[in-house]
Amino acid sequence: MAHIHYPARRSEQGVALVVSLILMAVMTILVLSTMRTSILQLRISGSTETLSINLANAEVAIADFVDANQGRFAPGFATLAAAAGGAIFPTTVLNDSTVNLVVTQLGCAPANTFGTQMGAGSLQAVQFDIAATATVNRGGRSTVHQGAEAIAPPGSC
Repeated sequence: MAHIHYPARRSEQGVALVVSLILMAVMTILVLSTMRTSILQLRISGSTETLSINLANAEVAIADFVDANQGRFAPGFATLAAAAGGAIFPTTVLNDSTVNLVVTQLGCAPANTFGTQMGAGSLQAVQFDIAATATVNRGGRSTVHQGAEAIAPPGSC
């Protein structure tokens, strides 16, 4: 039987340990970078969600206001009490948020289309700005403006 001769063991230099430590450091840096990017993406998506909720709530509040006040839009109606023919402000709270509505009369004058068709005693037109500011309880606020115009009887402006 032949005897197998193995070379004498040299003392190990620790190269494998150094290489593995360098690889672990590089992997740790990559993981930390990925985590920071993920956290930033979560913040961006949360802000986008809040903006979407606010815009939707403001638009719904304006639509509810216009629906509740069909036939009531007239010169000066924004400053009157609801019982006296003024604006009705429905309560609109959606998706854990609050909405504040402000109605401002912008102008009142002869309606251009009707004025040219019917002469001096023509119908009037009154314009309003309906502003809805929606605020989600966890932060963030959006304001939406909607214009409205209503036809008024002659001489009401």
